[in-house]
Amino acid sequence: MPISNFPEYARFISYVINTLLSTGLGRIENLSIDKRSQLRGFISGIVVFNDESELHFREFIDHRLREPRIMYAYHYQDHNKKLIFRYDNAAHHPHLQQIEHKHTPDGIHSAPPPTLEQIIDEIIG
Repeated sequence: MPISNFPEYARFISYVINTLLSTGLGRIENLSIDKRSQLRGFISGIVVFNDESELHFREFIDHRLREPRIMYAYHYQDHNKKLIFRYDNAAHHPHLQQIEHKHTPDGIHSAPPPTLEQIIDEIIG
């Protein structure tokens, strides 16, 4: 069943995070779910993994739109706060073919928008 409103989406994100926590691979430092309406809201949080690397994430959701994730950023850094990767859709790299992109220590390149589940899979491999 497709997700059609913000409370359903927030429950799904909570499920994704709880699934990760149940593996014992990390802990949640902060989780904020700000429901602005039945269709819109903001979710942000920090997951700290057992090696003290951190995933900082935020999403602004608007289910009135065909692509409801109108803003996202998934920033993963090591225990020294050094960038490992960051996906976001901020329009601050006009040289790219699309606004969705990935930052790595080697540079920036276009990247399809990942889900939080895909980000966690990339981290834990």
